[in-house]
Amino acid sequence: MAQMQIKLNHRSIFMIVSLLIIGVYVVNSTKPALAQKYPQIVVATVDGAEIQLNEILELIEQLPPEYQNEPLTNYYDQMVDRVINLRLAAKAAEKSALSDDPEVIEDMRVAAQKVLADYWLRAEIAKSVTREAIDKAYDAYVSDTASREEVKASHILVADEQTAINAIQKLEEGGDFAELAREISTGPSGPNGGDLGYFGRGAMVPVFEQAAFALDVGSFTSAPVQSQFGWHVIKLHDKRIAEAPSIEEMSPQLELNISNLSFARLVETLRADAKIQKKSLSDIEAEWQESQESLESSTQ
Repeated sequence: MAQMQIKLNHRSIFMIVSLLIIGVYVVNSTKPALAQKYPQIVVATVDGAEIQLNEILELIEQLPPEYQNEPLTNYYDQMVDRVINLRLAAKAAEKSALSDDPEVIEDMRVAAQKVLADYWLRAEIAKSVTREAIDKAYDAYVSDTASREEVKASHILVADEQTAINAIQKLEEGGDFAELAREISTGPSGPNGGDLGYFGRGAMVPVFEQAAFALDVGSFTSAPVQSQFGWHVIKLHDKRIAEAPSIEEMSPQLELNISNLSFARLVETLRADAKIQKKSLSDIEAEWQESQESLESSTQ
């Protein structure tokens, strides 16, 4: 039914920006904090050129979560060797004709543009993730009691509407809800008298949630409620406002919410000031088809 204070340093924001762009977010405070504490530690050299701890940690941050959750000792040497190999390969590439290849130059331009954009977004988002903003967001959350409302309910789940109607009639005649649930309910809560305990908004399917929250304490639904699971008869036992988590517990989520909002505003402002023209997928497909037909004609 239910779904730590982390100080947001420059690396945490870098992670947020990168993950906002691809639509996911993972809280990982250990390694960014380590990079913040030891920014100038040299872990290896390649022909006299230093490799610093930051570079290794940035590479680790790009690993899947299942690797990041393992002890650093499990893959530290492998990450250092990977950076060494990359350095050596890059030096070899610089001596080859690849450095003058138009495709390589374009890919390097795009990569440099992405790095620049990421750092700019990181710096701009950092301006909005302040202690004051976190406190304000927390106060707003605490005052919004509706979002923390919970209900305690039971239900009887049956396969067809008529059985549900018959159950309501028995309840209206004074039948005991828990006994009836134990007798006919097909849901996993049936043996417990249909008891679902307390739950908040978003925990149940929408049609069930809407019906449950609309009931008065002690009442049950006067008509069956249909969901993808079958037909429900719902009884409401209690309503309460769940206690708000502490600001320390909420800080990571609040920081993310503020970062999301700041990111959206930044992008909206940038797009509003730009002249953007986009082709639809269908237009691109038509253009592609035309180019293929033209190519085929020229080769015949």
